[in-house]
Formats: sequence, structure tokens, C-alpha cells
Amino acid sequence: MAAIAFANSANAFAPATTDKTIIVAVNTRTALQMGLFDAFSKAFENNDYGPPAESIKASARHILVQSEPEAKVIMKMITSGESTFEDCARDYSTCPSASKGGSLGTFGPGTMVPEFDKVIFDPETQVGELMGPILTDFGFHIIILDKRSGGGDWY
Repeated sequence: MAAIAFANSANAFAPATTDKTIIVAVNTRTALQMGLFDAFSKAFENNDYGPPAESIKASARHILVQSEPEAKVIMKMITSGESTFEDCARDYSTCPSASKGGSLGTFGPGTMVPEFDKVIFDPETQVGELMGPILTDFGFHIIILDKRSGGGDWY
């Protein structure tokens, strides 16, 4: 462990007796010198609590329809096993993603409309869970979250 030497004289910055000694000048004309502590100070800061927003990503699929009753019928078809999500997306979705089974690919928060993001990036939403109908300006969405990453402990 390093020793700390205090000095009140002009010799405060003279070479120390050992190379592990840190000299702290306490008179008013000299600056506080903490070379060893400066090197480690960033290691103990909490500025980066959690991942940066750009590293948070999700992958999801959706089916977009114009009415809530239609969305509920499609959800029943999927949950009963009568049809797969991908088939329903191709047959009923009005979104261009229908040709890809409703896949929206990978995206970050703020890419989709707020109502959609609220569901996708909600820690309560489980991967693989069928969610909906979710009303947006585009219509009613049936959503499945395929993957979410970068959210630290809250995912």
C-alpha cells in the first residue's frame, strides 16, 4: 500500500523517499497531486450505469390489421394451433412485412411507434409471448417478441 506524505514547504514536490509514496501538498499555493489515484478514479465512477441506449435491440414479428375483432380472431387461430403466426401474417397482415412472415428484423428503442415500443421494450414482455391487439395509428398489431438484448439486468 502506498504511504501518503503531507508537506507544508517548498520541498513538497521533492523526490519521495520511496517510489510508492504519494505526496500531497497542503499549502494554499500548490495543487493537490494524486497521480496514483487519478489512474484509478474512473474505475470507481458510476457514470455508465447500464448499457447505452444504442446497444439495446429487439427482434419481433407482427401482424397488422384494421380492426380489433379481426385481430382477436387471428390471435385465437394462432393460440389454438389452427394456424401459425407466419401463415397468418402472410394471409391477413396489411404491412409489407407480411411477405416475410411478419418479421420486422432487429431494431432499437424509438424506431417503431411509441405504442409498439412500449410493448417490445417492457421488461414484463416475455420472449415468444403473443401480445395484442395493440392499437397504433396504423391499425391493430399482434406482436411476438423474438429476441431482446442489451438491457442488462432488466431483461
